[in-house]
Amino acid sequence: MTTPTRLTWNRQKRLVIGLTGLVFASLIAATTATATGSPASTGTPYRVKTLTAVSGPSPFAAGCPGGFHDELKTTGLVVEPAIAVNPRNPRNLIATWKQDISPRWNARDALIASSFDGGKTWRRTTVPRLTRCTGGTSDTASDPWVSFGGDGTAYFGGQAGITSTEPEQIAIVASHSNSGGRRWTPPATVAPRLGGNEQPAVTGSPTRPGHAYMAWANFRLDVDPPWTNTVSFARTRDRGVTWSRPVLVDRAGPFAIDQAPRIQALRNGTLLAIFARADFATLRASIQVARSLDEGRTWLPPVEAGSKPLQVDEFVDPETHETLPQPGYPSSTVGPDGTVYVAFENSTSPTSGGIGIVKSRDGGRTWSTIALPGVTAFAFEPAIAVDKHGTVGVIWYDLRNDRTGDTATTADLWFSGSKDGGATWRQIHVAGPTDLRTAAPAAQNRFGEYQGLAGLKTGFGAIFGLASPQAKNGATDIFFAHIAPGR
Repeated sequence: MTTPTRLTWNRQKRLVIGLTGLVFASLIAATTATATGSPASTGTPYRVKTLTAVSGPSPFAAGCPGGFHDELKTTGLVVEPAIAVNPRNPRNLIATWKQDISPRWNARDALIASSFDGGKTWRRTTVPRLTRCTGGTSDTASDPWVSFGGDGTAYFGGQAGITSTEPEQIAIVASHSNSGGRRWTPPATVAPRLGGNEQPAVTGSPTRPGHAYMAWANFRLDVDPPWTNTVSFARTRDRGVTWSRPVLVDRAGPFAIDQAPRIQALRNGTLLAIFARADFATLRASIQVARSLDEGRTWLPPVEAGSKPLQVDEFVDPETHETLPQPGYPSSTVGPDGTVYVAFENSTSPTSGGIGIVKSRDGGRTWSTIALPGVTAFAFEPAIAVDKHGTVGVIWYDLRNDRTGDTATTADLWFSGSKDGGATWRQIHVAGPTDLRTAAPAAQNRFGEYQGLAGLKTGFGAIFGLASPQAKNGATDIFFAHIAPGR
């Protein structure tokens, strides 16, 4: 078999994991606990206190001279936001997203916005020399992520790539800010340019000043099947100036894929690497969790938080026959009491939706399932967080308000919160309706592969994309919502 091109590989990831969405009809938890959860109520103690646009006109409207196929990038098309809150100053938020994307998933650059008034106003900036747009040598940026350490240091992680080669040469890079996100350092290289580097995410340590952690996947595109797929890890102990040599977290078996790793740092020093797996040999999809007891120097074999047979067919819009968003990026968080939560897409058909959640009370050793009620239509891209009071919050898009026969594919963003660890939930509408058909192409999941949610001192900060009629600076804009307790 010939070596796949990047576009072919992206399609394979969409078919096997991305667009299968890790569809779990029911999770087989690592414990024997049964799922809990009562019907959602719309008479809730939550409200959207603030809803504001974070993105604006593209700073690269004239393009980025010298960038490979820069003319293919769509000015004003923004996707894939992430968010973080400063533990030293809860009114200091940072957000990031991909700016001016192309049909091949890459963007001209990544923008970062910072707020010092709890999300009411935002100021946008860039990472110097991340791409050619900002004085660097890379053609593109992708997969941006942000985090704060417990000492208030802000971290950015992402890709910086040369796209004129086949396969593309992608570096994993990091930057840091000591000004709450106003100013950023030029990127440090975490992993050198290599074909197949993908899906980085950075996590600041909540307890060790100056320490942060990066995890990413690598899909070797320069070999014939069975492809080599790994999850790797590196750490910094000097606020992101230098990074350790990468170490192996997990190597997928033949004809298996591990993707979308995220690091969660527990307060006792344990690190968890949480990622999705599709195993073609067993035809199982699962969420895997590996533990490190020595700050990432070595990793224990991963445990399975839940699994189900792979969904072999794409979910498509019955009207347009275009693929519905199913990127399959698990979202994870840790509560004040140390409970770890993971949320994932759990739709079972184009009309039957679900968001799955698993949790662990023992540092990731064993897992139980939680039911999130009130999801009544195809649902995608959940994000989960816990606020300072221990309330669990989840956002997601679903199509419950879509109407057959009109000219739109209507999506809304929803929030559900639980004050008792997932036993009962209360749900509210956050934003929308918005038209998926006017957003990014279907192959880019309309709004990218993930959205973001952060627990605040009280309530939650959500970051997400909307298209028409809300977007004003292009086909999509990035929005922030402060979801606060109501009366």
